[in-house]
Amino acid sequence: MKLKKWLILSHLAVMLTPILISILLYNLISSYHKKVELNDYINALSRFKVYEEKLNNPKLYTDFTIKNTILNVEDKNTIQISMYNSNGQKLYSSDDSIIYTKSKEDLYSNLYKITTGYKAYTLKKPVFNENVLVGFYEITIARQNFIEGVNIKTIMAAVCFVITLTAVFIIIIILLNKKFNKPINLLIDGMSKFAEGDESYIKYENKDEIGELITHFNIMKKDLEEKRKTIELEQKSKEYMISAISHDLKTPLTSIRAYAESMYNDTDLNISKIKSRSSVILNKSDYMKKMIDDLMIYTLLTSDYKMDFVEVEGNEFFEMLFSGYNKTCEENNINLHVEICIQGIYKVDVTQMMRVADNLITNAIRYTPVKGHIWIAIFSLDKSFPEWLESEFKDELKLWKNSGCIIIVKNEGSSIQKEESEKIFMPFYQTDDSRNKTSESGVGLGLSIVNLVLQKHGGELKVFSEKNITTFACWIPQTL
Repeated sequence: MKLKKWLILSHLAVMLTPILISILLYNLISSYHKKVELNDYINALSRFKVYEEKLNNPKLYTDFTIKNTILNVEDKNTIQISMYNSNGQKLYSSDDSIIYTKSKEDLYSNLYKITTGYKAYTLKKPVFNENVLVGFYEITIARQNFIEGVNIKTIMAAVCFVITLTAVFIIIIILLNKKFNKPINLLIDGMSKFAEGDESYIKYENKDEIGELITHFNIMKKDLEEKRKTIELEQKSKEYMISAISHDLKTPLTSIRAYAESMYNDTDLNISKIKSRSSVILNKSDYMKKMIDDLMIYTLLTSDYKMDFVEVEGNEFFEMLFSGYNKTCEENNINLHVEICIQGIYKVDVTQMMRVADNLITNAIRYTPVKGHIWIAIFSLDKSFPEWLESEFKDELKLWKNSGCIIIVKNEGSSIQKEESEKIFMPFYQTDDSRNKTSESGVGLGLSIVNLVLQKHGGELKVFSEKNITTFACWIPQTL
């Protein structure tokens, strides 16, 4: 139940409970009052009858000697008798506080009628002697039992009222504590533990506002934990990156310094030696420049860098993208095979896609032996797979059967170990140097950059390697 509704109901309960209890107790007391009043009235009638027989004697109003025998001893505390002559003058009263004279108006009012008061019944009648009015008598019977019973019931009702009301308030307080204090304390405790580094979540199943607050707190806590872990991972990645850069820069810098010192100290240098050593320095400088360029691109892609997307015609763009590698392959004595069968419009960042193609082809050339083969295929997903593609890899690529295109770069050479294939997209990770036919290895950022660029395009990258064959496959979604 929502807290707003619960609070309304609890307020109504607090307000209505006293009213309902009062009505109930009033009805109980009224019912008791009616029941006791009937019995009390019947008892009063019998007692009136006893004293009426005595007070109807006309002699009592003329003979003052027998008046003291009128009231029974046992009734002195509960019955009061007053006698008046025809003029209203008091002749006798069992209570000395009664006034001595009554006005005729009071004397003649309510004759023959039993007047019922809260504390007593009163009966007033005239007395005649041979049709001559000789006086009046007034009998007052105290309702002692009735008053005592009503007082007891009233006290009991008041006690019941207080007990019930107290019980209701206690129940409301307990429920308020359960509904508000406990979950709020639970939330405060959870926040304190979270500040201390405790990763446990708050368990609270109620679907009220506090439950929603705790749920949002747990979600926020989870997000913060994930962001903290991401920041820690990024920090470790930066530390690893700095370490890797330092290591990778150290080797070419050492070579550059060594050749520069030899050129500085050697006074017998000829043109041939100068060119040879300068060539090494230039190569090492180019290697360092490429490493720094790759690092800048990687840093850019891991930030909030926005791609400069443009729409291109698929066949024309990918023909342009993979042209120009024939000469490079010829220089390395490698056979290149290219198949392009694609259609449709694609939204790409041209510069970054050129980087993808260059990294994939350069990587393939680096690990392809002399007189080896490199195959490149770019085809739409509605086209059939190239015949030279391994059947095992075809089954994996069928999961990509959707709109878009696949870029496949396959090369001969030492295969990548399975445990390495899961790491090659990590920054600065380099495979076993025995796979590399050249003396220089890459920086370890090329495939990471390819993967990041494809992710920015909404695509994917997979690798398949076995039996001295390595194949990279890229998927890019189609725009139109």
